Amino acid sequence: MKRYNETHVLALDVRHSRFGYALFSGPKRLLDRGASTVPSQCSDRAGWIRQRMALLLQHGAPSSIVMKQLRRARLSGNTDGVPILNAIRLAAKEHGIPMYVIGREEIESVFHVFHARTKEEIARAVVGIFPELLGRLPPIRKKWQPEAHGMIVFDAIATGIAYWQMPASRT
Repeated sequence: MKRYNETHVLALDVRHSRFGYALFSGPKRLLDRGASTVPSQCSDRAGWIRQRMALLLQHGAPSSIVMKQLRRARLSGNTDGVPILNAIRLAAKEHGIPMYVIGREEIESVFHVFHARTKEEIARAVVGIFPELLGRLPPIRKKWQPEAHGMIVFDAIATGIAYWQMPASRT
């Protein structure tokens, strides 16, 4: 569905100590993307994240923020990403920007059209939509290898793509 009342959307993928972001101007124009990692020596993680988010919100002036639902926070008692999530929510509230959360199943259903089920397949589908990202595409991960550091950016972009494809009634 096209969202005519929105100009810029900031899509996020949040992890324990970092987040990936993608700034969209409409469903087919990617303005900026990247990742931010909280420095290990940082004593005020929430403050650091709010400051970084404030820069992103000022730079991109998004009309809304969308993020993928946290995996670990859904599991009983495991709240690794919650401090980052709370800091992001506070920054969004301070700037008066609505925030939406999309489930993993909804993102996967959008990429089902591309026959993409795994994170690597979804990342390749993202490159099909935005060919300029080909040089940033992480290599296919072996089962024993950790996830490539840059995958978080592709996850954020996939979240943004899914957001633009969802009917407004579901966000």
